[in-house]
Amino acid sequence: MKCFTCSFVIAFFFVSSASAQDDSVTLGELASELFESYESQPGILVQDAALCYQDGDYEKAAEYYILALEADLDDNPITLFNLACCYGLLDEPELAGKALLQSALAGFDRPELIETDTDFSSVIDSEVFNDYVLEAMAVMEETRERRSIEVLGDRLFLQYPSMQTARIHVPDNYGPQERYDLVLALHGYGGDVAEFSSRWTAFDEGNFIFVSLQAPYAFEQNGRTVFSWTVHGSSEWERGDMPPEQKREMFGNSLELSSDMILACLDDIKSRYRIDSIYLLGFSQGGIMAYWTGFENPSIFAGIATYSGVIDEELFPEGIIESAAALPIFIGRGMQEDDRAINAKDLLTDAGYDVTFFEYDGGHFFPDEGLRAVEDWIREIQ
Repeated sequence: MKCFTCSFVIAFFFVSSASAQDDSVTLGELASELFESYESQPGILVQDAALCYQDGDYEKAAEYYILALEADLDDNPITLFNLACCYGLLDEPELAGKALLQSALAGFDRPELIETDTDFSSVIDSEVFNDYVLEAMAVMEETRERRSIEVLGDRLFLQYPSMQTARIHVPDNYGPQERYDLVLALHGYGGDVAEFSSRWTAFDEGNFIFVSLQAPYAFEQNGRTVFSWTVHGSSEWERGDMPPEQKREMFGNSLELSSDMILACLDDIKSRYRIDSIYLLGFSQGGIMAYWTGFENPSIFAGIATYSGVIDEELFPEGIIESAAALPIFIGRGMQEDDRAINAKDLLTDAGYDVTFFEYDGGHFFPDEGLRAVEDWIREIQ
């Protein structure tokens, strides 16, 4: 079965662009302008594609996705699937089908999304689209067979110590004999240590030691290496041969191991610096880790601050959440995001926590003003 290359994807993109207005920017012009400003970083291009998608500009979103594919040496299955969605919304059945097939050839293995995603509603009855869907399904089935337990053998999970990366900032007037509060920051899924460490200058005073810790599980996303705090979700390998009950077990086990890593990081920092109060700060999946580690070890921490963190009550042993209710909590939420932060606020408030709730304009991210709000919250609860 022939694999369509990125250049082929770009070629069939121009079929869709032929009907665009005369003043629309060409792919070549975009490439020249955007590659210079983005330094050919496919991750940033994908972010802008997602913004265009959210705004309903599906043709521009497709352009950005193709630029991201050009910047990436390997075809990215998720980017290709998103490109197919754009073509579905543009009512381009052949282009949507070709992008889906390319996605399957690149390793996409979620056939249920093809059948249920409403982005394909306008092309789902197209014969040419369905021909490509059948071919894509066959590719995914063949890939699953190659990755099956019968072919690869049973999977074992082994635990070993490893080196991990952290970045540290100290106050401008730092003195080694002085004691300082510590803020330990945990990045989100698909992020890295720089997600927080690069934002140090956003704080007003920064009169504390600020450590950003990198999650342990590396994977490739949009042409760069990123990290996850849990095994499940950190790569594609578990989808083919891992039963749902094992996925959930591994999720919980890797949460515990990552939590142990966070505590080990704290011990290491305390051996190097004179530390007073310790605060956990987490974004998204890092927020999940902050809740998990803080609720299980409330005596260690002076407070927990999260943005977009989910609390799954079923993961915690009975009574753990209630037992940590003396911990002050800060919850930040973008007003255009879903209700995960609101649900966490309501759950913790009902459990007796003192919750500070901060909202800002935006979606799934944390702004500089949000970091300053955390800084103000720390001063208020001391």
